[in-house]
Amino acid sequence: MTPTELLQTQPDSGTSAVRQTAAGKRLPLLIRILGWLDRLSAKMACAMGGVLILGIGILSHVTGSQFSSSLLYLIPILLITRVAGFRPGLFAALIAAMNWLAADLYAEFSTSELIFSNPFIPYWNVTMRLGTFLVAVSLVSVMRSLNADLEERVRERTIALEAKVAEKRELEKSILEISDREQVRIGQDLHDGLCQQLVSAAFSANLLQEKIALDFTAGTRDANLVSEMIDDAITQARNLAKGLYPVRLETEGLEMALRELASTMSQRFNVTCRVECRTPMTRCKPSAGIHLYRIAQEAVTNAAKHARSQHVVITLSAGAGQVEMAIEDDGIGIANTSLNPAGMGLRIMEYRARMIGATFVIHNPPQHGTTVTCKLDEKSFQS
Repeated sequence: MTPTELLQTQPDSGTSAVRQTAAGKRLPLLIRILGWLDRLSAKMACAMGGVLILGIGILSHVTGSQFSSSLLYLIPILLITRVAGFRPGLFAALIAAMNWLAADLYAEFSTSELIFSNPFIPYWNVTMRLGTFLVAVSLVSVMRSLNADLEERVRERTIALEAKVAEKRELEKSILEISDREQVRIGQDLHDGLCQQLVSAAFSANLLQEKIALDFTAGTRDANLVSEMIDDAITQARNLAKGLYPVRLETEGLEMALRELASTMSQRFNVTCRVECRTPMTRCKPSAGIHLYRIAQEAVTNAAKHARSQHVVITLSAGAGQVEMAIEDDGIGIANTSLNPAGMGLRIMEYRARMIGATFVIHNPPQHGTTVTCKLDEKSFQS
């Protein structure tokens, strides 16, 4: 670009920037005016509009037909319609039209010159003007109704969004509390279970060392006892690790992880828990698998610990583009359990289902038992 072209383009860009700045300044002023109008009461708007119509009518009588007041009449009419509604705006339009007709007739009869070539012209003119006023009143009334509907929708969406944000915060707080409780439980299990088992094994090993020093044959039985204690400690450590993270979920898939969960829960709560896989399952995404696993873990724990169930069945199936997991028990039902009042465990399961785009349904028949069902699209499930 040459220096001349550069100089020619600079004023245009500066003018455009000035215009944009001026438009940006006018827009907030218009918004402030509309906000001020919305704060007016209907009675105040009608009073102000009536005074304006009266003033414009007096001006029309003074100036006669030489001065057109059509745009001036629209100001109070639109003001009343905007604030008070359609009917007051319609009444204002009729008053303005009659006022205009009176001014034209007064100008016709107060002068000796012939203003209108036909006596019907003032009535035709006022009919056209009244039609214009009515069109303006209708448009403003429709805009007012649409604005009210929009504000109501925004208010409803805001309330719903605030409720979701509050629920999310409560869930995050509850998840942190659950995490703290799980850490306390793991610490207690380690202290009361695994650590005590290792202390007993260490004590028995010391006794075994003394017996072997005296008589090698007599220490054989105690050596077997120490070996059993260590094996038991290893089993407890593995069970704790499985509860913290299902390793088989990554290596062998959701079905095998759930079968391992069923075996662990059967031993822990002394219930019969089994897994039924009705269709071959494809390898799942890590995020979908871990959420489904935790939902099943929470449901089985609730069934065995709170609903006093004796039999729990975890069912996996796939078909029609969906994957379904159901946990069914024969307990007393969720409605009769002593779960926490907020039902936080159930809400967390529902929250986990939403995280992977799944539907979460709890069926609690009046007789007994509970069925927890979780469905999601096969595309969201497959890795």
